Formats: sequence, structure tokens, C-alpha cells
Amino acid sequence: MKFLASYNVNSESQWKDSLMLLLILMLLPLYPFFWVVYQLRRQYSLRFRGYWVTRKGRDSIEYQERLADKVERIIIDGEMMAVGPHVVYVPTDEEWKKMPEWAQGRRDEIIGRVKDFLGSKNYEYDESS
Repeated sequence: MKFLASYNVNSESQWKDSLMLLLILMLLPLYPFFWVVYQLRRQYSLRFRGYWVTRKGRDSIEYQERLADKVERIIIDGEMMAVGPHVVYVPTDEEWKKMPEWAQGRRDEIIGRVKDFLGSKNYEYDESS
């Protein structure tokens, strides 16, 4: 007995796939341009503001600060929510004591900068942990 499976070719799906592939192929050459723009913005911020804040991976936030021509970094935990804003878990005073020496005693200043940089539209700050 032969097994016959029905196969239906959906031409609308083929067009969507083709257009998506075309879009990807058109945008791929622009990636280096956007990377350069991102790096220029970062360097400008580090030079004139003295700090830069960015997402690190899916959940965490990275704070970078320029000190004596060297860029220091710390990672602050966060969580991407399925619905609602990205949650940033602000370290307690006890947790902050584990931060690098250059950040010691500057918790409020650094967290204030992170809040100013990221804003509150897409981010929520949990200071209860």
C-alpha cells in the first residue's frame, strides 16, 4: 500500500519568504554602517558625559565609565518581561559592596545615571531586592 501525502504549495507564503530574504540581503550591507554609528555614539558619550549605558545580552545592563583614559564596566542584573517594561534589579547597599573599587560609595550616582540614560518608558527599576 502506498502512502500519499498531500502537499499544498501556498504561493502567498512563498512571496512573503522571498520578500523577507530580499529585505535581509538588502540590509546586511548596512550592518557595518550601523555598527560604526553605534560606536561613534558610545565614544562621544564616554568622552563628553563620561559614561555610557547599554544592554548586555538579553537581560542585563552594562554601565561603562571613562576613568583616566580607561573604560571601567559593571553589570547590573535585569530581566526582559514578556509583557511590560524591562526590569532592572538595583543592587542593595550590601550587594553594592561587591562592586569594583572604583564604584564603591557611588551607588546612588551610578544608578541615577542609569535611570537618566534609560528612562522610565521601557524600563522599571526594582530596588526591593
